[in-house]
Amino acid sequence: MTLARAIANRRTQREFSRQAVPLSVVKRLLWAANGVSGDDGKRTSPSAHALHPLRIYACAGRIEGVEPGVYAVAPGFQELSTHVDRDVRAELEAAALEDQPWIGGAAGIITVCADMVAATSAFAEQPPYGTRGQRYVHIEAGAAAQNVYLQAAAEGIACVLVAGFQDEATAAVLRLEVPVAPVLHMCFGWPESI
Repeated sequence: MTLARAIANRRTQREFSRQAVPLSVVKRLLWAANGVSGDDGKRTSPSAHALHPLRIYACAGRIEGVEPGVYAVAPGFQELSTHVDRDVRAELEAAALEDQPWIGGAAGIITVCADMVAATSAFAEQPPYGTRGQRYVHIEAGAAAQNVYLQAAAEGIACVLVAGFQDEATAAVLRLEVPVAPVLHMCFGWPESI
């Protein structure tokens, strides 16, 4: 699929089938989010001063060959590293603001988190002082999310971005350690019509 076609096909879809998603598809979604894209270590999403504050977690529910749980994803990953050894989709849904059943109904969730302290410290001298780094984190997370959306479109996968959640409750479910904080979820699965 061409990039133009992926952009044209990119749609928010909140209804997922019960069919499992192959791990190979999930790995391509994860690579699109923040993978290493060249021998020089560059990433698929831009990062101010190449700080790379994003931390990616894959929450598996219905992924072929993968036990339900939360997996830490390194940028140059070959294997998923178990972070939480149970299905947390229902807990993430409970931590959402308002009713968002697509969180619990997704085959999987890519959660983009970030080290906000590193970003804030790195850009502390840029006005508005103390917040410029956070702005850069949100820009980087948005780029990662759009990459996932486009890869999902190319794969025929349904996808929805979720940023409406209780930060502290979500961090607790994912067992994030300060200063890493959740920024957004990308919930995905086969479209309900499949």
